[in-house]
Amino acid sequence: MANIAFPKHAKRLTLLTTHTYSYVIIPPTRPSHPTILLLHGFPSSCYDWRHQIRFFSTAGYGILAPDLLGYGGTSKPTDATAYKAKQMVAEIAEILDNEKIQRVHAVSHDTGSILLSRFANYYPERLLSCTFLAVPYSKPGEHFDLKAVNAMTKQLLGKERFGYLGFFVSDVAGALLDQHSESFFTLFYPQDPNIWIDHVGPHGALEEWLRADRHGEMASYITRDEQFTHQQIMTGQHAPALNWYRALVWNLNEQDEVEAGLSAKIACPVLAVFPAAIAGQFSAAANLSSDIADSLTVKHVSTPGHWLQLEARDEVNSILLEHFKEQSALGDASA
Repeated sequence: MANIAFPKHAKRLTLLTTHTYSYVIIPPTRPSHPTILLLHGFPSSCYDWRHQIRFFSTAGYGILAPDLLGYGGTSKPTDATAYKAKQMVAEIAEILDNEKIQRVHAVSHDTGSILLSRFANYYPERLLSCTFLAVPYSKPGEHFDLKAVNAMTKQLLGKERFGYLGFFVSDVAGALLDQHSESFFTLFYPQDPNIWIDHVGPHGALEEWLRADRHGEMASYITRDEQFTHQQIMTGQHAPALNWYRALVWNLNEQDEVEAGLSAKIACPVLAVFPAAIAGQFSAAANLSSDIADSLTVKHVSTPGHWLQLEARDEVNSILLEHFKEQSALGDASA
């Protein structure tokens, strides 16, 4: 939540859709340094970008880090159709317009990568580059079949990989996550990412973990104070954010994207950053098609966890900084 995480740089804006967004906004302090748009995932807020916000604002870059729809200080509609990507990317574009920011380097993580994928499709002129952390670009207009995906991963890996999605779209998920928020936190921000193989991926495993109120080992890359702040932001607020998963699993975006005839190719340079591979785990990098952009760079960090921007903060910051500098140099050379 912007006003908790970065109160000096927090702002609220009510948009044409009547949704109010909370976000961190820090203008660039160097004229040559553009603004970085940071799009978080679940269960999160702009607070999960704390290490990047501090690093890049100190380096002179501008920052725009919103609490996305359903999170933090931003509006939390209960109707899943409010979370259709076409509307949400238009809301991000409206925030950019209000802040008089024409083009950005955009960085996404987790479900934020779904939003960045569609932002790149609907608003290519607003992007200097795209970076996807942990979760890669997804092409527009594709039908998502959860049953088929889980069957495929079970056949390939021996266990389902996305069983948790069935729980997330259920009527009981929000209440259970709130009731067992500490249990959920230790599972979703784990010290050992291998814990997801048995307790997140298989069908019913996450719900079983919560109902038993199990606790995993505290992640060393998150302090107790940081955990407290995260819980202050998310506890009691999980239910609205789960609508992002309903939009995905219920294919609420498919018709919009097919009718719009969106190009699947991203016009700007793309950087994809993935965790180190874990034996027996599904690799998102394997599903990344090389034809998504003319300029595609793929990197891996040394740590295996999902939360790259937290666990491998220094590596991620260095990779991003190098990428932004390269794009700036290329822009100067073509000017």
